[in-house]
Amino acid sequence: MRSLQPYLPAAVMLPAFLILLVVLAWKRRVISNFCRRIFQNLRQTLPFARSANDGTDSAVIEDPGLLKSYFKGLSYVLANETDKAVAEFVKVASVNTTTAEIYLALGQLFRNSGELERAIRVHRDILLRPNLPDEIRRQTFFEIGLDYKKAGFLDRALRTFEEILDREPKNQAARRELLSLYISLREWEKALDLYLGFPDKRDETNIVAHLHTEVAKAAAAAGDRKKALKFFRQAMELDEGCIDAWLHYGDFLLEEKKIDKALKAWDRAFSLNPGFIALVTGRFTNLPKERRDQIEADFFARHLEKHGGRRKFSLAYTAFLIKRGKLKEAGERLKRVMAEKSGDAEVFSLVRDLLEKIRMETGEGDPLYKELVYDFFSTQLRFEKPYLCRRCGYQLERMSWRCPRCTSWDTVAIR
Repeated sequence: MRSLQPYLPAAVMLPAFLILLVVLAWKRRVISNFCRRIFQNLRQTLPFARSANDGTDSAVIEDPGLLKSYFKGLSYVLANETDKAVAEFVKVASVNTTTAEIYLALGQLFRNSGELERAIRVHRDILLRPNLPDEIRRQTFFEIGLDYKKAGFLDRALRTFEEILDREPKNQAARRELLSLYISLREWEKALDLYLGFPDKRDETNIVAHLHTEVAKAAAAAGDRKKALKFFRQAMELDEGCIDAWLHYGDFLLEEKKIDKALKAWDRAFSLNPGFIALVTGRFTNLPKERRDQIEADFFARHLEKHGGRRKFSLAYTAFLIKRGKLKEAGERLKRVMAEKSGDAEVFSLVRDLLEKIRMETGEGDPLYKELVYDFFSTQLRFEKPYLCRRCGYQLERMSWRCPRCTSWDTVAIR
């Protein structure tokens, strides 16, 4: 009977690593999946983990450095040292050339370390193997799609995931990747149709409303007014709180010269979240010149009492006061905002515009001019981007209803 003593250290270490993986699984899902494959392969190759009569070739374990490479590679994966992990698992793969799971995992490591050509080549080579199990073939196609996506070959990735869904309509992972690609490529109708086919879309009406809005915007840009109107209305029926839909519906109405209706749509968007006031007042520049000033004045007069204490409203109102030449009132409001040290990027342009107006009218000797300069340099030492994703913390210069980093809808908010 063959002695098990040489393998006792590995038998002791293996459970410890398994426990560590369970603890880290929620945090490092990709790493966990990779390690699971490695352990499965390790279990198949270690002689103490299989029957002596199973007919498998145990030569793979005869190299004393093989087991060491397994565990060194695993430790590098857990430490996020991808390059070193790749080097160790290449050693393992060069010995055990018949195990597709190792090559699948190796391709993932190549992709995660940015070696995309090698990842694609490794995954393609797997597909050339004879008698490849269906599960491995399906997973390899999926990995190739991810390789193409990360490499920027979006058309190839698109075709790959579409082929997977043709063969496996219930493959939700492929469906999610395809949805992400449709959105990236602004194929809004395809994205909407695909999303509506999700069995677990349930109560995410806000996402469906956003997709309807994007279809409506694309239709309006293409000149299909009837289709645009249909999808705008559907978006607002699905989610009455979709600010994106109300804002662009107002733009749509303005293009049709329905100014009063456009103003009601924008006012509705403002009432849903007054913090997004800049998205509303910025649209006033598109109004007819003869009505623009009065409409803007009426807007601030209507909302000043209720929202005048809000920082974003105060900044927008200050810009309005500067345009109207009410420099002293604008200066007092601006000083109050700067005292909060909020880091609003709009402060810089407002201070610049106000100082220029004061200099032209009363000169740099004006006490208000000096106060503004002093307050600016003593309080505004840093500027923050105005928008922040509540889920991942990503900062944005411009408003986006879908976070560019974590791709979540409706998580971007005013700072």
